Amino acid sequence: MGIEMGWDELQIDTLIKTHRKTLNEELGTEGPQFPLFENPTEQHPVETSEFLSHLHLEFLDMILRELFPRLEQIKPTVHARVRLVLFMKLQGIRYITEVYRILQTRSTVAENLGFDPGHLPSYETIRHFINDLLADMVDDVFYRVVREIDRYLAKHGESLAKAREDATVITAKRGDATASYSGYYKTRGWKKDLMVSEQGIFLSYRDMAITDDEGQALPSHLEILQENDIRLDSLIVDGGYPSYRNIAIAHCGYGTTLLYKPQQHWTYNETGSSIAIRERYSRYWRDKRHRPNVDTEYMLQFLYTKREYERVGAWFRNHQVHRYQANEQLRDEIAQGRNQSESFNSYLKQHVGFECMLPWKGAEHAFLHTTLCLLSVNLVALTRLQNGVTEHLTSVAYLT
Repeated sequence: MGIEMGWDELQIDTLIKTHRKTLNEELGTEGPQFPLFENPTEQHPVETSEFLSHLHLEFLDMILRELFPRLEQIKPTVHARVRLVLFMKLQGIRYITEVYRILQTRSTVAENLGFDPGHLPSYETIRHFINDLLADMVDDVFYRVVREIDRYLAKHGESLAKAREDATVITAKRGDATASYSGYYKTRGWKKDLMVSEQGIFLSYRDMAITDDEGQALPSHLEILQENDIRLDSLIVDGGYPSYRNIAIAHCGYGTTLLYKPQQHWTYNETGSSIAIRERYSRYWRDKRHRPNVDTEYMLQFLYTKREYERVGAWFRNHQVHRYQANEQLRDEIAQGRNQSESFNSYLKQHVGFECMLPWKGAEHAFLHTTLCLLSVNLVALTRLQNGVTEHLTSVAYLT
């Protein structure tokens, strides 16, 4: 007897559900059952709450337990509140009243996020979690998510070792007197300095006044990444970041090579020549760590510990200028990284309401909202990784 072919998708889906129902009955599994994970694509968009139903949040329990001592008894509803925040940002929902109304009227969404539609938390409970509790722990959650993404990428032989850094403007709501004006950007608001991996993962962020020098943020990015066991091999930046101090700190303090296009006014700095470095090193001959006949790398690391940032930074910058001029592949890599930063910033503002969906006036609200936008994109990436998808991790375009 031949095998009958030509089953349509409905028949296959029915068969899967029948087998799953039988298995659940045998195992005694309770609670709502969700469809198999489907990666959102142009051909197959996926409803946002259904997508988020496949996000596992147990890795956050250590942080959540500090806020909820009885977490083990209420874990599902706490995880549901986290998913609810992601649902808000990904759906462009500005106010908690609006999303709470969705929970009350769309039971499928509530179930997908992890709530019991018949026993929803009160509006005040949701409001308190988002505006008060989450605001206090958002930094811890953000970097815990980054570590979890790094762990999953390692399983696939990837890492977060290559990144780019750039600042993006947060335009203030009209009439917000707390925001400063920037003549450069021709607007009022703030800035968020972002470090983004080559996979599009937000690795670190710094909230800044719109007139602040974003170059000052680079060392703090590297410091917090090191605290989270993430080391960058290379970092693409524009001309505002590679000061001598930043170059020295990145190379000698964190083992990170800064890649950048030389500015037109830069010239070879004799202070950073090999002869000048050796001469400067020799002046510390009384230091117990001074050694004769050492290589340049040792001398640079030694001078770095003496805070000789200009000399050390000049040596690395001189070499970067030479490499840039001689290496077409490097020039292309830097240009591509800069273009990706600009396009990614635009994508962020278009698809997750980075600045157009600010809920209230004031820097505090602007910074929290934009951080939650970054967190939402990262958790979209983690959802894919948890379900075996490794490409286009941060795409949110086909979530409906």
